[in-house]
Amino acid sequence: MSAGTLDRIIEEVKTLPSEERRQLVEQLERDERTAELRRIQSKYAHMKISSDAFAERKTDEIELEDRRRR
Repeated sequence: MSAGTLDRIIEEVKTLPSEERRQLVEQLERDERTAELRRIQSKYAHMKISSDAFAERKTDEIELEDRRRR
């Protein structure tokens, strides 16, 4: 997207009523969160471990570290 196109979009957004601007911002924030979640899911897609198994493993690791510190 060129800088000119972006500038035109920004100018159009400025003319929106405040409620429509608020709705646009909310939608963009949802889209951003969704994109971030997808990046995280993709990053860890190769891991074949359930969240319960992961939590149990982390608990075991923490207990081991605590025992080593004593």
